[in-house]
Amino acid sequence: MKKNMLLKPGEKPVRGRKRAVINWDEVSKFIMAGSNGMQIAAYIGICEDTLYSRCREDNKKDFSLFLTEQRQKGNTYLLGKQYQVAMGGNVSMLIWLGKQRLGQTDQPRDKEEFNGSLSNLLGMMHMIKSSGDFSALVKLARKDTSEEELKEDVTERD
Repeated sequence: MKKNMLLKPGEKPVRGRKRAVINWDEVSKFIMAGSNGMQIAAYIGICEDTLYSRCREDNKKDFSLFLTEQRQKGNTYLLGKQYQVAMGGNVSMLIWLGKQRLGQTDQPRDKEEFNGSLSNLLGMMHMIKSSGDFSALVKLARKDTSEEELKEDVTERD
């Protein structure tokens, strides 16, 4: 005798697979640790599409939004732990956080070289007094003239 034939009045027949149980707290922890939807679905033993549709059903939001929220929560926990380790005296972590969050580098001379080049450029711009001076500089840049010819050209105009 089939199972559906033993239904009580008002009961619906059982069809399809048994509904997968999804522990969303566990899913959140996996996401915070860096797992993606495909990995989580494989771990649980369900299809990705089932995970995504059940997220909309159970959490009232798309899985992409749920994933983003949980990933950011995980990033916050991780950053907090790194901060604790750094404040506990871990020099490597202090250096790493300084580079990541404060933009510090091991080679500050790169910035100095840039500032020096920028300063030179600004100095040259202040030297340009007329469009004639500008065309003289363009000639020099194109190597159409020498520095001596440029100085003579600018001196003649002054």
